[in-house]
Amino acid sequence: MSARSIFSSLARQQPAIAAIAQQSIRREQCRLFRTSVMALTAQQQQQQQSVANDAEKVTRKFVDHVRKNRNFNKREPTRFIQIDSLPMTATSEDIRKLAREALPDGDKAIQELLFVRDDYFEFDGRCMLEMKTAEDAQRVIEYGNRRMIGGNVLRLSHIDKLSDKMRRNELNSVGDVESAAGRSVMVVGFPTPTKPEHLLGYLRSRNFYPAEGSLDNVIKLKTRNQATVSKFLVKFDSESEAWRAVRMFHNTDFFSRKRNENYKLQVSVVY
Repeated sequence: MSARSIFSSLARQQPAIAAIAQQSIRREQCRLFRTSVMALTAQQQQQQQSVANDAEKVTRKFVDHVRKNRNFNKREPTRFIQIDSLPMTATSEDIRKLAREALPDGDKAIQELLFVRDDYFEFDGRCMLEMKTAEDAQRVIEYGNRRMIGGNVLRLSHIDKLSDKMRRNELNSVGDVESAAGRSVMVVGFPTPTKPEHLLGYLRSRNFYPAEGSLDNVIKLKTRNQATVSKFLVKFDSESEAWRAVRMFHNTDFFSRKRNENYKLQVSVVY
């Protein structure tokens, strides 16, 4: 016999007892319901507390990040700027264009412009600027930071000064106090035994002459140990002549009779 049948029989025979039993059942059901609700509420509170804790952690990280940036930006402005994340194809004109757009005096406010190169004379994506005043530097930073050049997002910041280590001796021109940056080219691709006099003869045979016609302006650069080709810096009298050399020799083949092999030349203007 089922519990429902027993309860129905009891209700007919002993109505008072049945009523008491029914009240007890209802109280138990209410107790169980309250217990379930309390357990569910406690679980929800725990979940809410966990979410609140996670949100607080994220908020603290964000606040710390903002404070660090604020403290960094509070440093005393200087006349010197570092530009990071430049594309490998960047030129001095890209930098001067930023200054012209940011300043009333344009790029006339630039005292010195250095593209940073490593020990192998390879551009590392950084450029250093010396401006006339700290105010000029600050304006350029405010205007140029987070702007894009060649698909790269630029990062601009103040630095204390320009280090002499950033000024490459290879770009010092013979008999000229000015840097040869912008009117020099880097030539990569000749066989490793190639010497400066060999390259000078190659250039002359094609009606190209380095600055002052001097062999001193054809410099063999340092290459990595595993390099299979040589690297040279050639300084010309003008930027237009440097670009003419790029148009003439870049992506052309040099055939080595001694090795019976073709070498692809890569030529670019050095800033």
